[in-house]
Amino acid sequence: MLGVGLVACTTYRPLPLDGEAVLENPAPAAVVQQAGALRHALIRPVVLDFSAPLSLDAISVMAVVANPDLTALRLQQQVATAQLFASGLFPDPQVSVGIDRVLAPAEAGLVTGVAGGLSLDVLGTLFTRSVDRDVARRASGQLRLDLAWAEWNTAGNARLLASRLPYLQQVDTLSQQVSATATQLLAQVQEAAARGDLKADDLQAQRAAGLDATLRATAARKELLATRLALNRVLGLRPDTTLALAEPESRPLPARPAMAELFTAARRQRLDLQALSEGYAGQEAGLKRAVLGQYPRVGLTLNRNRDTSAVHSWGPAVNLDLPLWNRNRGEIAQAAAGRDLLRAEFAARLHQTRADIVALASALDEDEQALVPARAEAAALGSLAAAYAAAAVRGDLGRSVVEAARLAAIDKQITVLGLEQSCTEQRIALALLTGDPFP
Repeated sequence: MLGVGLVACTTYRPLPLDGEAVLENPAPAAVVQQAGALRHALIRPVVLDFSAPLSLDAISVMAVVANPDLTALRLQQQVATAQLFASGLFPDPQVSVGIDRVLAPAEAGLVTGVAGGLSLDVLGTLFTRSVDRDVARRASGQLRLDLAWAEWNTAGNARLLASRLPYLQQVDTLSQQVSATATQLLAQVQEAAARGDLKADDLQAQRAAGLDATLRATAARKELLATRLALNRVLGLRPDTTLALAEPESRPLPARPAMAELFTAARRQRLDLQALSEGYAGQEAGLKRAVLGQYPRVGLTLNRNRDTSAVHSWGPAVNLDLPLWNRNRGEIAQAAAGRDLLRAEFAARLHQTRADIVALASALDEDEQALVPARAEAAALGSLAAAYAAAAVRGDLGRSVVEAARLAAIDKQITVLGLEQSCTEQRIALALLTGDPFP
């Protein structure tokens, strides 16, 4: 019997850390397989094709399956699953054997005494087993929902970064054009000032404008590079990796639902709220377990003895705690306080969710309202710059006037791109807040 038990035991195998392997990009074949087999309450699986530009949906799923932080969280879920498995196991029996050898007096008829016992804690385990299982099941369920919520937020963060890149690329291109034009204008103004055709104040103003354009171009390039690095980090890729992203689709977006509808959807769909509910149910079970712990825990022992005078005996023994002073009152108080804490955390999360939805929806409304006149003004300035350029070809206007109009049109284009980027990000953030499918 002992041999069978030893054969069934788990063996130890070392698993050394490999610092270099973890820094490499994940294997594309493994990412493709996991992306197609993804099972998530809010995210649909996709068929990844790294030979073609990646869509926002593909980026979202890739973040879920390849993000290093999520990999660590999934291992925590395995720990909770192991704890759930352990909560259903019965304790092993305890066997005790003792020998009582006679040393003196050496009289005939005395023998070596032998005592043996088999102890079982089955009664106490059976009394609380169902509650212990419920506590472990709730804890595992809460971790599973927390993991799903983390996956949802990671997918949304990757989607937000990927959707931001096209706007930043356009802003970077326009900013470089403005900087180059400002540099050319500064050279022309310096030549005119050297000839005495312009005042020193005009030269200084053009220098300030050129410096401002250079600083704006530098800031735009830094933001673009930082966004690319952040996207690679979320996707678990090396910093020097370059991904080909699909062009964003141009289609009319649906009207934003009312704030009350968004909050109702959030209460129904948000996985973190479901996780808190699961944790609260687990704390309820934990309080019940603590209350049951105030009652005596019963242990059963079967004894078999032979004393030195060769008298044989056997019989059961029962041991239990006397609930006189402790009565598990400390555990009960902690469990009750933990339940109150989770109830307060759930209420606080609801209040924060509603406030975040109102703030985001209000900001989105403001930006969408500002976007309409901004686009109209950008179109008007673009037409004006084109008319000035045509007039310059005919010799009716100077180059400086034409370039000033062109810079004003580009500046308004950058403003429009900023508003469009803000609206896109706020819609994604609203989807994250409510647990709705991404727009």
